[in-house]
This record gives sequence, structure tokens and C-alpha cells, in this order.
Amino acid sequence: MKVNQSFSIKEELKKDFSYSKGKVLSSMNCEADPFAQDVFRDNLEKNLGDPALFPGTMNIEDHVITILGRLFQLPSSGTGVILSGGSEANVTALWAIRNNKNLNLETPEIIVPESVHISFDKAADLLKLKLIKVPTTPKYQVNLEAVIESITKKTIACVGVAGTTAFGTIDPLNELNKICLEHQLDMHIDAAFGGLVFPFLPQSREKFFLSFDLKSVVSITVDIHKMGRVPIPGGGLLWRDNIYPQAIQFTLPYLAGNPKQITITGTRSGASTIAFASLWNKIGFKGFQKIVFSCIENTQYLAEELEKRGLSIPIKPPINILGVKIPTNFPLNVFELHRKLWEQGWTTTIVNGCLRFTIMPLTRKAQLEKLLLLIDHLINNV
Repeated sequence: MKVNQSFSIKEELKKDFSYSKGKVLSSMNCEADPFAQDVFRDNLEKNLGDPALFPGTMNIEDHVITILGRLFQLPSSGTGVILSGGSEANVTALWAIRNNKNLNLETPEIIVPESVHISFDKAADLLKLKLIKVPTTPKYQVNLEAVIESITKKTIACVGVAGTTAFGTIDPLNELNKICLEHQLDMHIDAAFGGLVFPFLPQSREKFFLSFDLKSVVSITVDIHKMGRVPIPGGGLLWRDNIYPQAIQFTLPYLAGNPKQITITGTRSGASTIAFASLWNKIGFKGFQKIVFSCIENTQYLAEELEKRGLSIPIKPPINILGVKIPTNFPLNVFELHRKLWEQGWTTTIVNGCLRFTIMPLTRKAQLEKLLLLIDHLINNV
């Protein structure tokens, strides 16, 4: 195949959207903190997949697991790993559960809410598991009665979501935990996005029960490259007990020290891990809480302003994801409004018939005021 010598990388990159403008409202990622970017660039060669060469980076990974573990009351027997993102973390979590159960089942079953991330469909396909998807309630939380009705002799685990991709909702994890305990099932929590939001909300532990204090919870996914404000790639997976990663570990005889590996990827960038540890050391819990509070306040502001314009909010956003329903008497339908916003550089998505906004740290109130002025203009010029 002949290479096109006139191909311009710079021209192609001009087609990309930029997080820095604060107009990307469709993504659960954003531009990393400038300090974290500098740390990341200084550590590009660090490879968590080769601990003999990078023992200091491995110690920093342990430090990050300790930081994350404290947010979720990880017991002293717990452990964890930093990997590429939420998808790999969720696949790895189900892999560890399946292998640890060591049951003679041709197709083990995992009960998940229909709101679950697509990574669980990938996991089921790769691991030869059967996903039993149960409906959600009008509040977009897993239907507990449907969970109970779906349990069979082949069921090995249930999944709860803390921060659904669609609306940011959190499943009733305390009640789901009771069901899992009664039926001796493992529970995995996908908090890829919400994991670095919910722990910073006032009384969030008591309100949302996102914690290893729930005795059936064996693993929690939490990303550091989303609300953690570090460059991609950076996901996290916490385990209650070391027996789970041991069930999926492989020895690498071709590396010095014959290290054990418990991830799908071999080479793992250590740069994002170092960046998160450095950013946490710089701003701490209160710094991250300030970021979360700002995002929540802006989300609430946008929700209130859109309601004033005749739009409805079917699910009150618990975090910084907002679903907006367009009434039939509105001048524009959801597809028209979505298209016109994109034409002006404001990116949104449509989920379950609602226009979805994700309000990340770089989207300021001043930017949202500009968005509202644009929506007013669109309404008045139909």
C-alpha cells in the first residue's frame, strides 16, 4: 500500500474537539490537570509491567491503591491494581470472580442491571459468561425484585453501578448486598466514573453505601483518568482479598525476577499512576472535593435553568451527569436540538430519549451561560 505523502497530521488534528474550551459535554473524560500533565510527561517510560526495572513505580502504585482504598474502606486484606481503564477493570473483575469460584458450570451467570456499561457485554463474550440483564426502576436503578427472580443455581455474582453512564445514578447497593449475602453471591461495583465523585459528597457513605463495608462486595472499579484529572490511560480495580487476583495471575518467566501478572495488558503505563499520586499529594482530599463540588453546582445550575425554559429533568442528578427530556410542545425535538448544538461546537449525546450532559471540571458556569444563550437563540429562531 502506497503511503500518501501529502497526508497532514496537523490538518487532521484540527478536526478534533478540545476539552480545554469547556464545550465538550458528551465525555466522561476531560483535559488533565496541568500539573498532572507535567508529571505524566516526565515519566513516559515507566512500565508497571516490569517491576524489576521500575520498583519505585510499583511502590507508587501501592500508594495509589492505599489512597483509593481509604475512600471505600478497603480492609487490610485488600489489594488492587492500576490498569488501562474501566473496561479492562470490569473484565478483570469478572475474570477473577469466575476463576475464584472454580465451579463446574458450563456457562456461569452474572446478574447486571440493564443500565450496565458495555464492558460487561465484552466480558461475558470473552469469559464465556451469561449476562442476565434485569430492568431498572423509573429512577434508573436496578430493580431488586427482578434480581431476586433472576437468581438460579448458575448465578455466581451480581453487579451494581455507582454512576451510570446514562444518568449518573447509583443502584441501591445496600439492598443489593443483602440479596447477595442471602444467596452467597459475590458482588462487583462498577464505580468507574462515580468512584471519584460519591466519596467526596457530604455524608455520601451513609447515603449511598459505596463501600467494602458491604460484606458481599469483592471488587470495585474506579477510574483515575476521569474525575481523577490525570492523562489517559488510568483505571483502577480494588479487591477485598488477595484470593481474587491470585485466581488470574500468571508468572512471566522472560522478565527479571519472574514477576506475577494479574492484568490483561502486559505493558502498563506507570505515568498516570505517578501523576495521580503527585496530584493527590498536592491537593489532597479537600482539593478533589472542591473539584467535585464545582461540577455538582454547575450541573444543578444547568438543570434549573433548562427547567425554566420548559425542559424537564426526569431523574434528579446525584452527580455531574444530567439527562434532559424534551417535551412534545418544545420548538425543537431532541434530535434537532442535539444536532444544532453540535453544529455550534457543543457536544451532547442522546440516551434513552434524553439529551445527556456531562459536566466536567473544565466546563465553568460562564460557559454554561453561553450554552443557555445559544439554546434561547435556537428556541426563538425556529
